[in-house]
Amino acid sequence: MSSKVLNLELPCTLNWLQIRRKSETLYQNYISSVFIVRSLLIAFTNLMSCIQFFKFKPLLKRSIANHLLRSALGLTMGLAIPLMAVTSASVHAQTANAQAPVLRPEMVKLLQASQSASKESQFEKAFSLAQQAMSMPNITKDEKPYVLRTLAASAIQVKNFGLAVSTLETLIQELPDTTPPDQKLALLESLLSASQQAQELERFVKWARVYLDLGGRNTSVRSVLIQTLSVLKKHEEVIKEVNAKIKFDEGLKVKTPESELRLMAYGHRMLKDEPGYNAALRLLLQTYPSKAYWAEVIPRVARQTNFNTRFDLDLYRLLEVTGNLEDVTEYTDMASQALKNGFPAESLRVVELAYSAGIFGKGSDAANHQKLRQQAQQKLTEDEKAMPALEKSAKDANTIASLADVYASQQKWELASTTYSKAIEMGGLRREAEVRLHAGIALSKLGKKAEAEKMWDNVQGEPTAVELAQLWKIWQKAN
Repeated sequence: MSSKVLNLELPCTLNWLQIRRKSETLYQNYISSVFIVRSLLIAFTNLMSCIQFFKFKPLLKRSIANHLLRSALGLTMGLAIPLMAVTSASVHAQTANAQAPVLRPEMVKLLQASQSASKESQFEKAFSLAQQAMSMPNITKDEKPYVLRTLAASAIQVKNFGLAVSTLETLIQELPDTTPPDQKLALLESLLSASQQAQELERFVKWARVYLDLGGRNTSVRSVLIQTLSVLKKHEEVIKEVNAKIKFDEGLKVKTPESELRLMAYGHRMLKDEPGYNAALRLLLQTYPSKAYWAEVIPRVARQTNFNTRFDLDLYRLLEVTGNLEDVTEYTDMASQALKNGFPAESLRVVELAYSAGIFGKGSDAANHQKLRQQAQQKLTEDEKAMPALEKSAKDANTIASLADVYASQQKWELASTTYSKAIEMGGLRREAEVRLHAGIALSKLGKKAEAEKMWDNVQGEPTAVELAQLWKIWQKAN
């Protein structure tokens, strides 16, 4: 809706355009401060620098990089026993056990020397010796796995991650079909760590999928896969992976990390998928309720094509309870809307809140603020005089429901709740969904959460009322 200048002589129009701008700015700032990749919101201008801003990078170092590095280094230690058992037989010599590997003495010497240097933390020397082993002519089928493992381990030790990646890829691709799954998964974890450190993103994605398909149990792999796909702007794949992660986490009865849900929402936004974005945002709000998410969700309700403007004031009430009623225009609009709807007590309460917050009473609109306060006070005085007669004359369900709305606007929650219940029991309400929405709010304010939720679940028919009832359920659950 377009912005309008406040006119105290006429009903004012809700300034949702300004609220939207404010909420989106708040949301963008919030996203940018905690998103896994800080530069996602500036169009990925520098892919390599994006990698440095992974929120999960410290976690990655703990749960993948260090763990996988230890796995890779363990490969070197594991080679010592079989190498010590190898004799000085030639490459063509026969052994008693046909399955036992046969290595040339000069190869054994180089590999053992590399292992010894590694144990003594002489990593550059270990790497040089491993390279010499790799450079030997006519490396045999028996020798190659030992050479590749030693070279990969020493490359990781000296942080030559590019070489480690290519070496591990070769090793994994040449593994026999009889290789135990745990051994292959350990090598894959080393490859994933090296790929991430080398910023080989496409390779990381490829081998992460292989790892997960093989049943790899390191949950950090999928988390980093999701982040990497987002950096690569593969938003559809991000959404697919996060949905799979949600199902996986549901099986474990744990919450999917907020950062991953954010990336799913961001993916929908980049794909201009409004329904998908709204659903992801709603999931974030349900799982990790926050002021910023409310600031995004509430104005989006107002922008829906089927939104009923009769519920404008209800949206402002949600802004207030979620801490998003903040600037002068919002306070002015809410107070004016309450006055227009016949709730001067609520209007005056909002005006006084604005004065207490230092928002009203200053600047060029100070006189208008005072005028709004006087109008609310005058109308409240008139209504208080007329209230006894209204209470006596309220006989039908619709009039009783209107009376309950007045009590609610005065924050007389017990009286409002009793009156709403009476109206609902009588039946024949013109706007039963709206009455049930407000009845649920009154019950919630009284601390009767179970009854409030049941009341909101029975809001039917009016789409906007149904939507608002579900939002109140989310708010109540978090408060």
